[in-house]
Amino acid sequence: MTDVERPVAPVSCRFTKQARLRTPREFQRVYRQGRQLHSSLFTIFVAPNRLGRTRLGITASRKVSKSAVVRNRCRRRLREVFRRQQATLPVGWDIVVNVKFQLTTASYALIEQEFTRLMEKLSKLAAGSPAEPTGEVSD
Repeated sequence: MTDVERPVAPVSCRFTKQARLRTPREFQRVYRQGRQLHSSLFTIFVAPNRLGRTRLGITASRKVSKSAVVRNRCRRRLREVFRRQQATLPVGWDIVVNVKFQLTTASYALIEQEFTRLMEKLSKLAAGSPAEPTGEVSD
């Protein structure tokens, strides 16, 4: 089989362990050193990392909903939006998404639109990235 005839393996769009923030220490670093991006559906904290990949962490407290089913649905929807947009995101950032109550009733299209809008802000921030970003960025 020549190079022309070989099937090309699809690019993986999985949400792997390497794409997640997992420990409380990682979340706390983003909260302390990062910037905030605000939306009506969620607040995003972003901090640069030196890993060469962008990672995601999601928090949905009981303030959002008493129901674990609802909180987990919010997390799944945000993970899916991140997974689909992962290839277009700036590389080398840790992202923590704090869910707000409004996300529980929002459509997937609206969630995707708001996430995209904030990731565009992150792209601009990454383009002119200072060594130690701190403070807030809002609408």
